[in-house]
Amino acid sequence: MNDWLDLAALWRVLVASLVAGAGMAAVFSLALVGLSAGKVIGRAAAGLCLLVVVAGVALGLHVMLQK
Repeated sequence: MNDWLDLAALWRVLVASLVAGAGMAAVFSLALVGLSAGKVIGRAAAGLCLLVVVAGVALGLHVMLQK
């Protein structure tokens, strides 16, 4: 549409940042809730959520260091 702005790329960056930013915070908060539940299934779910958060951080670092 515009020679200066690539609106399709801007939209992709916006969606990716919302998913990564808000999504990781939501998954981390679910991990904290699972840990505070005190039940075995809650701790297992919390461990899975924390693995997702660590994987997201590792992926972000990998992408940034490749550039």
